[in-house]
Amino acid sequence: MKKLLLATCAAFAVSSGASAAIIPVLDTVTPVGPDFEFSYSGTLAGDQGLVPGSQLIIYDFAGYVDGSISSGIYAADLAATVEFTSALLPPPSDTDDPLVPNLVFTWTGAPFNAAGGPFADVSFAGLTAHSIYSAVQKDGFSAKAVTNNGAATGDEAFNIGRVGVPMASVVPEPAAWALMILGFGVAGASLRARRRLAVA
Repeated sequence: MKKLLLATCAAFAVSSGASAAIIPVLDTVTPVGPDFEFSYSGTLAGDQGLVPGSQLIIYDFAGYVDGSISSGIYAADLAATVEFTSALLPPPSDTDDPLVPNLVFTWTGAPFNAAGGPFADVSFAGLTAHSIYSAVQKDGFSAKAVTNNGAATGDEAFNIGRVGVPMASVVPEPAAWALMILGFGVAGASLRARRRLAVA
C-alpha cells in the first residue's frame, strides 16, 4: 500500500509539471553610510505568473532601517512594505518573529504571464532594504503567484525556502563597552592595592 501511495504521489508531481514560483537570492551586502544595503535578485518560474496580490515575503529582516525598503525599477508595479506578522507562513524550519520586521513585496500591476504559459523563466533584481547589521544568516521566505497553464491556470501557487537576511550583531553597545572598561579598571586597581598591602 505504501509503495502504491508513493507511486501515485510521484505520478501526480510529474503530471502537474509545476515548479517553484518565486525564488529570491541575496546578491550583495553593501555599506551605505552607517548602514548596509541588502540587495536581492531572483527568478519567477516560467509556469507561474503574477496578479494583483501576488507576494514575496522575506522574514525577520533584523536591524531594518525605517523607510529603506525599495522595489527599485519595479516600483510602478510592486509595492514594497514591511510588516511584523504575515498572512503567508514561513517554512516549517523557521518561525516568524513578531518583533522583527518582514520585507513584503506585493504585485499591484496588471497581470503578468498569468495565462497562456509556460513561458521562459523571468529574472528580477534590485529589491533592496537597509539594515544596521552587516552579518548574514539564513531565514525563511514565502511567495504566492498563480499557475499560468493547463487546467490549473489562475490557481494560486505557493512556495517557500530560505534566503540570506541580516543577523543581529552581538557586539556590545557603547555604554556596555564603557561599563566593561570601567570594570577592568576597578579590578586592576584593586589588584594593585592588594599587591601593595602584601609587600608592606
